[in-house]
Amino acid sequence: MPSYSFSKNRRLSKASEFQEVFDRNQIKVAHPNLLLIAKPSDCDQSRLGLVVGKKNIPTAVGRNRVKRVVRDTFRQTEFPMPLDIIFLARKDADKLGQNELSLLLRQSWGRLLQRFEGLDNKDA
Repeated sequence: MPSYSFSKNRRLSKASEFQEVFDRNQIKVAHPNLLLIAKPSDCDQSRLGLVVGKKNIPTAVGRNRVKRVVRDTFRQTEFPMPLDIIFLARKDADKLGQNELSLLLRQSWGRLLQRFEGLDNKDA
């Protein structure tokens, strides 16, 4: 049974960890409201980093709501291989309703997994 906690070992916390994902990313999933970039992880489980800027989402309430929904959908998604993933919020991501944002994120996690499976098939 998957663990739905979001402990420190499930987070990208250091600038060097973020920079490595930015520099060595293999997959991007883009949408007008969000961007996911990812690379295979050296750790034993997937980790998530959040970039939710004041420039794109001006209110603290909006930023916190987006981060809460992203963490929630990340916890509920099972990744067959460990990945380091960065979520970047784009302009007006906070304008989406909670259900709409949650559905968009679940679809984006699915697209991310499909693209990694495609990469694995090319390597084999």
